[in-house]
Amino acid sequence: MPNFDSNISILWSQCLEGLKERLTANVVQMWFAPGVVIPVSMDDDKFLLGFPPNSFIDWAKDNYRESVERVLTELTGHFREVVFVERAQEDAPEASKEPSSAANVASIEASEQKRSITSDDLAQRKETLNTLNKLFTFDSFVVGGNTRFAYNSCREVAAHPGESKNPLFIHGPSGLGKTHLLQAIARDVVERDPHKVVVYLTSEQFGNLYIEAVRAGGTQRMAEFRQRFRRVDVLLIDDVQFFGGREGMQEEFFHTVHERDNSHKQIVCESDRLPQVTPGLEKRLVSRFESGLTVDITPPDLQTRVAILEEKQHSFTRKLPNDILEYLAQRIKSNVRNLEGSLLTLQAYLDMVPLQNYEEVSKSLVDKVVGNKFEVDAAMQLTVNRILEFVAHRYDVRIQDLKGKGRQSEITMPRQIAMYLSRKLTEKSLPEIAAGFDKSHPTVLHSISVVEKKISSSEDFRAEIADLERKIFENA
Repeated sequence: MPNFDSNISILWSQCLEGLKERLTANVVQMWFAPGVVIPVSMDDDKFLLGFPPNSFIDWAKDNYRESVERVLTELTGHFREVVFVERAQEDAPEASKEPSSAANVASIEASEQKRSITSDDLAQRKETLNTLNKLFTFDSFVVGGNTRFAYNSCREVAAHPGESKNPLFIHGPSGLGKTHLLQAIARDVVERDPHKVVVYLTSEQFGNLYIEAVRAGGTQRMAEFRQRFRRVDVLLIDDVQFFGGREGMQEEFFHTVHERDNSHKQIVCESDRLPQVTPGLEKRLVSRFESGLTVDITPPDLQTRVAILEEKQHSFTRKLPNDILEYLAQRIKSNVRNLEGSLLTLQAYLDMVPLQNYEEVSKSLVDKVVGNKFEVDAAMQLTVNRILEFVAHRYDVRIQDLKGKGRQSEITMPRQIAMYLSRKLTEKSLPEIAAGFDKSHPTVLHSISVVEKKISSSEDFRAEIADLERKIFENA
């Protein structure tokens, strides 16, 4: 019989409360239910937790041991390695065997639920978790004005998959966090409810599976391919724009979306552009996407970029000073991936050429180490004049007319669109945009309002503006 001390029991109860704040109460009840998972022993170095047989101890250990260690360290002020061990059922304390209390009844029910998970479900869950980046969680995603709506929508879908916002379609330029949000949904759903079957794939992976089924021939292989996705509770597909022009693949994907919608199973997709302006995407598939919720992600502002860098360096032993973080954020504006990469590159350099004091890091040193990333980002950044060029070319008008006083409709609307895009796609203030157009501040505000109202009331106009944005980013 293991050494079970009442003090350990009290400590474990306190730990469970701390885990509820870190992991949510549902996760704690599912994986650490009182009376099902029990403390076995504790010394200065280790804290042993006993799990009943057939309780998927390896999965719990891989995903939650670090959280348990952190909470125990906070409670005791002393780090102990937490060891997950399998125990015989009779090793549980007598109290945990007594089913009369509500807590123990809930524990027994939770235990029964765990045992009802099939080996196929467990294999799929492990496969999904293995494909996810451990850093891509909701907690690690820095929310700014450019991502707040998308982030909140993703959290709601993760909490209530299939109930609303289905399908959810996220679009925006590359490198701004769309994949991060998709993988955060996948991880959150699995951790909230291990019974949910979750699959995350890129469009290329989905396409390869389809091609394999076609090449194998026969109705059986295609039936297996279709069934594979019909049974999934939450399906997440990255880079949907690559479905464009692939008719057979779109045919299968459309039926997958259709069946999932009818059975109230969640689908989430991500693309670098809106469905209606994706070349080669069939109208019926576009219509399916439009029947759900479409949200966009745009480049972050300076404050959000600094916050992203601060979050990124949490794991670093030594931190760069705030003025250097702000300098990086000022120089890299268009791509979060490039921004984070510049920080990692700088940290790697400083590890190889260590400084006694990180306060010694200068802007000239930063230029030397990651200046190439500044150049790449500068080429991606947009200016008011560049937007004027694109709009003038798109609507076959002259730039001087857009900046002039003409009030003809063929000039007024392109001018208002250019002002709207200048506000959305650059960091210029309203007075700076007004100066770029030789107009007043109120005129810019009015123009932006006109375009926003038309976008909200006209699907065709919204698609037109989205297509223009995409081409601006592609050719900037």
